[in-house]
Amino acid sequence: MAPVSPDLSAKYTVLQLSVISSSSISNRTTSLIAHIKSTPGDSKPAIVALHAKAPVANKLISVVEIAKRDLKENGLKVYQYNSLGSELIQSTPSATKDATNQDAVSDDEPAFEKIEQRTAVRNVPTMTTYLSLVPIKELKQAYGYDISCSPHIVLYLADTLFCSEQIG
Repeated sequence: MAPVSPDLSAKYTVLQLSVISSSSISNRTTSLIAHIKSTPGDSKPAIVALHAKAPVANKLISVVEIAKRDLKENGLKVYQYNSLGSELIQSTPSATKDATNQDAVSDDEPAFEKIEQRTAVRNVPTMTTYLSLVPIKELKQAYGYDISCSPHIVLYLADTLFCSEQIG
């Protein structure tokens, strides 16, 4: 399981976005950039938290990299914090039709005995990425380094994703 995420809502304006298979990369990127550049009236720094399950983590990474490139082209320094974790997912097998021939079955006895359907519980890996224009002390303490780096510099240690350098 991932480390418990610190509560950031008291000091920061947090936008939480889920990335799923039907999410549009351009819509998520636009929302992320608009929020992170916004300066709310209460002058709390803006943070965007993107969350995805393993099958669509590549889409989350695409959104983050496109947004970082755009922000960097505008001369902004971006701080990135990543967390790897897992979620328990319960699923029930779909019910199938009773494919019996009604003429061959007597009225007294069913052709098949119904069995109780079991729910399957799986542990699905997840990734959460936080982006901000200011360093976030709580995230640095929870997840390690404040990073904004190329993918080839990333190191996986325990349940947290770290990077060894910052890009300005």
